[in-house]
Amino acid sequence: MAHPPSPPGPPPNYRLIGPPDLLHDLIRDFEHDGWACSIVRWQAVITAAPEDAAAPSPGWPAEITLAGVSHLPHTEACQDFFGLI
Repeated sequence: MAHPPSPPGPPPNYRLIGPPDLLHDLIRDFEHDGWACSIVRWQAVITAAPEDAAAPSPGWPAEITLAGVSHLPHTEACQDFFGLI
């Protein structure tokens, strides 16, 4: 008997490093699609919307470095990546 598909896990968040102006442009695009986004200087955390949790990883412009992916809640991912307390 086949098992029903597992629900997707927590949405991924992408830790990005790049020029602030380019990160701000990316954030506007993703916020428009309902993703949670935060930026501090040259770093950004972009967390997929829950309905996009199983979507493939987005492609990033060449000027952006993907510094990691996690499945922490957005606030915790920001605290971890930005070094905030």
